[in-house]
Amino acid sequence: MVGDIPDGVLHHIAGGSMDLAGGLHAAEHAAIGILPLFALCDRADIGGLSTPLHPDTGRPQIFIYDGHPGGVGIAEGGFGVVEKLWDATLSLVSRCPCPQGCPACVQSPKCGNNNEPLDKLVAGTILRGLLGMPL
Repeated sequence: MVGDIPDGVLHHIAGGSMDLAGGLHAAEHAAIGILPLFALCDRADIGGLSTPLHPDTGRPQIFIYDGHPGGVGIAEGGFGVVEKLWDATLSLVSRCPCPQGCPACVQSPKCGNNNEPLDKLVAGTILRGLLGMPL
C-alpha cells in the first residue's frame, strides 16, 4: 500500500517546523496496528516503511506490505479499503489519551528503529491530509 502525502500537508508541516519523519513513522505504525481489523490477519503479518524522501518517487511515502515472502494479499486487501484504513487510523491516533504516543497508538513492538522518531501530532496532520480534511 502506498500513501501519497498532499503538497499542502507537506507545506503545513515544513512551515510549522514539524517532524515529518516522525509523523510518517507514527502514521505507518498506527496503520499497521489497525489493518488487521480490515484484513483479518495478525499485526506480525504486516511490515512497513516510511521515508521523508523516497528515491523512486522523490516524495515522502508510507508503504505497508505483506510480511510473508511473495505476499498473501494482505496489503492488496488493505489498499482496497485505504480510506477506511486512514480514517480508522486517524480515529485511533486522535482518541488515544496519551500525549506523545504509546504502544496503544503509534509505538510498534517490532520496530527496527526502536520507535524513533515518532510524532503522534504530525501523524494526525498527515492522516487528516490524506483524508482531505482540514489540518
